[in-house]
Amino acid sequence: MESLAENLIPPYYTAVLNDTRGGMKDAGHVAPADEMVTIATRQPGFLGLETTRGQKGKKIIVSYWRDVDAIEGWINIGDIHINQRFGIGLADACSIEISLVEENREDEAREGGLRGVGAFVTASLTSLIGFLP
Repeated sequence: MESLAENLIPPYYTAVLNDTRGGMKDAGHVAPADEMVTIATRQPGFLGLETTRGQKGKKIIVSYWRDVDAIEGWINIGDIHINQRFGIGLADACSIEISLVEENREDEAREGGLRGVGAFVTASLTSLIGFLP
């Protein structure tokens, strides 16, 4: 199955969202990570997303963005929505890791047995507006 990242033209950013409150849902059965997906799709600079599950079944969401400002806007709006809907801050509900993708390396990824990993991450942002871990 082809990855969205294989079709994006660098540079772009990824934001990997992990639901750290596994199982937390509101009365409508919506989890904080699901709310962040809904918000992402409405944000300027959003390029798309892919989801998977980790080894322990936790949802992992990789979203793709044009620039850091777009991610910052998504995080700010998400923090407000998560706080209103769940009564906790976004940082308490999810972790977000942001990386810059500067070039696609499909051939190298395939040679290494990582089919589907179409991007080579060359820089990682460890902090964004003092909000992320």
